Amino acid sequence: MKIGPIHRLLLHHAKKIVVLCAAGLVLGVGGVRTAKNLLLSLPGTQVGTVDSANSVQTCSQCHSSSADSRPTAIYRKWSGSMMAQSARDPIFFAALAATNKYRTGDGEYCIRCHSPMGWLAGHSEDFTGRALAGTDFDGVQCDYCHRSVDPLNPDSTVPYFPLPVPGYGNGMHVIQKFTTPKRGPYDSVAAPHRTQRDHFQETSELCGVCHDVSNPEYAQDRFTQQPHEYGPLERTYSEWLMSSYASMGDSGTCQSCHMQDTSGYTCIYPTVPYRTDIAAHDLTGGNTFAPQILPDFFDGLDTASLSEGRNRAVATLRRAAGLSVSAYRAGDSVIALVRVSNLTGHKLPTGYPDGRRMWINLIGLNAGGDTIFESGFYDPDSGRLAHDPQIKVYEAIQGLTGATAASFGVPPGPSFHFFLNDTILSDNRIPPKGFTNLGFLLRKAEPVGASYADSQYWDETRYKLPASAATVSATLLYQTMSKEYADFLRDENSGNAYDWNDWGAKLHVSWQRHGRSSPVVMNSETVIVKDSVDGVHDASRNSRGFALFQNYPNPFNPSTKISFAVGRSSVVTLKVYDPLGREVATLLQGTKEPGTYGVEWRAGSIPSGIYLCRIVARGIGNGAPSFTDQKKMILVR
Repeated sequence: MKIGPIHRLLLHHAKKIVVLCAAGLVLGVGGVRTAKNLLLSLPGTQVGTVDSANSVQTCSQCHSSSADSRPTAIYRKWSGSMMAQSARDPIFFAALAATNKYRTGDGEYCIRCHSPMGWLAGHSEDFTGRALAGTDFDGVQCDYCHRSVDPLNPDSTVPYFPLPVPGYGNGMHVIQKFTTPKRGPYDSVAAPHRTQRDHFQETSELCGVCHDVSNPEYAQDRFTQQPHEYGPLERTYSEWLMSSYASMGDSGTCQSCHMQDTSGYTCIYPTVPYRTDIAAHDLTGGNTFAPQILPDFFDGLDTASLSEGRNRAVATLRRAAGLSVSAYRAGDSVIALVRVSNLTGHKLPTGYPDGRRMWINLIGLNAGGDTIFESGFYDPDSGRLAHDPQIKVYEAIQGLTGATAASFGVPPGPSFHFFLNDTILSDNRIPPKGFTNLGFLLRKAEPVGASYADSQYWDETRYKLPASAATVSATLLYQTMSKEYADFLRDENSGNAYDWNDWGAKLHVSWQRHGRSSPVVMNSETVIVKDSVDGVHDASRNSRGFALFQNYPNPFNPSTKISFAVGRSSVVTLKVYDPLGREVATLLQGTKEPGTYGVEWRAGSIPSGIYLCRIVARGIGNGAPSFTDQKKMILVR
C-alpha cells in the first residue's frame, strides 16, 4: 500500500504515543493529561496518581499562633513568604502567558513548581493557569513539602512510575500517595496525625527539585539526562552544590539560611516538647516587590504577614554581601576601588535572571560637598538605570541565537523570552565560596563574559574620577523587577490570547503604583580619598593598579569599547582571539604610563560568536611585575 503524507503523519504520531504509553506517561483511569501536553512529560510522580492536598487552613489549626500555652509562628511566617504566594504571583502569570504565546502548552511546565499540588491534581491541563483554584493557590505548601520523597531514593509510599528520576531539578517531584504520614525532621511524640522521620526534608536536595531548572525543549533526552546537562534557566542548587557550603553538613544547607533554627513549639498540641532547633518556616528569599502588589490581584490576603515577609527579604539582602571601598590620587585623577564579596551559598544575585539585577552606585564629592561624579544612577520616577561607561551591574543575560530566533520570528540577541532562550550571553554574577571554574562548567553554571579565579567569591571594580574628588561613596543595590522586564511583559502580552486576565498590563500598572520595584540598599560605605596608592590597604588594590575591564556594550554589534588600567610604566599588548585561540586582532602594543585607557574594537565582517580579549602588561625596570587578564566578549549580528 502506498503511504501518502497524511498516513506518514498519522504513523509518526502513533509511534510517539506508543513510546510514551510504554513509558507510562499516558495515564489511564484517574489521569487527566491530554496528548497536547505530552511533549513536556517528565519522570517522577505523574498527574492524577496521588491524593489531593490538605488545605493549609487544616494545617494552620495546629501550626499557627494561639492563646494556648503552646504558641507557634510556623503558619504565619510561611504565609508571608513567596513560597505561599508562588501560585498567586502576577509576575509568574504574565511570564506564563508570554511562554504560551510562542510554545503553546509549554506553560504547564512552569506550573509544576509554582503550584506543585495543583499540577499533580491535573489543574495545569489548562496550561494558562486559569484552572488553578482552591488549595492550588497555596503554592509551595505544607502538604507538598511534607509528602515529598527523595526522587533518587523513592520508597513504597510512592505510586509506581516507570522511569527513574535522573537528577534533582526540573520539578520532577516524587510524592507519597496519601496525605499521611507527614514527613519531617522529627519523630513526633504525640501528634494527632501520623508522622515519619525523613532526613530528605532537611537537605538542600528538597529545594533542588525546583531550583535547578533547565529547558526540556533543548534536551537530547529529558528522561535520562540530568537537568544540569542542558538548557540552563536557573542553577541555584548547582551553584550551592559546587560551593564550599555543600561540604559543611547541616550548617551549610539551604535551610540553614532560609529556614534558620529557632526556639519554640512546632504546634499547639499539649504534649509537644519545647525545642531549640525548629526550622523557622519563613523561607525568605530576595523578592521585595511581589509582596507589595499581591493585594492588587487577590482579595483576603494577610497583608501584615506579607509586609513582615518583605521586611525579612530586605534583611536577607543586607546580609548577603560585603562591601569595601578605597580611593587614592593618581596623576590627574582619583582611582576608586570597590570590592563586593558574596556571603551567600550561591551566586550573587541568584535565581531566575529576568528583571533581577544588582549594581554599584558610586558617587564622588568635592571638598565643598558637591557631586562631581556618579556611576550607576537610578531614577525612581521612571525606573531607569543609567548605563554610564563605568557602571557595574551584576546580572545574567539570556538570549537567542540566530536560528532559534528566526524559528520563532523574534530578533536574535538578548531576550526576556525566558522559555525560548537557548544561550547565556553574559553572566558576571559573583560566585560563592569554594567556587571552581571546572565545577561550575560541569553544571552549566560558569561565568560568561566575566573571569573569576578558582576560590574567588568577590569582585573588584575600578573607577576613574575627577581629581577634585575628596570623598567617595559606594552603595550596592538590588532590584527584583527592572523597568525593561516590566515593559516586556506588558508589551509582549498586548493582544496575547493566552493572557486571560491582562496580567501583563495590570502588572505594569501595579509596578508603577508601588514604586517601580524600588531598589534595596544591600550595603554602603564612604571613604576619604588618600593622597596616593601607598595609603590604600593592599587588600583593596586590584593587582597594584592594573586591570582589564569588561567591554561595553556587551553583547555588541558592530563595535565595543575595551578599557584597562596600568599601575606603572609598562609595555602593554591587547589582542583579540577566537574560541579556538587564533588571533583575530591586535588592538594595542606599546608603552603606557600609569592611568586608565580605552580602545575601540570594530569587528568588521567577523561572524557572530564569543571572542576573548587578552591583556599582557610587562613592567619596565628590574623586577617589575607582569599582569595578564582576559575577558569574554559576545558579538551578535
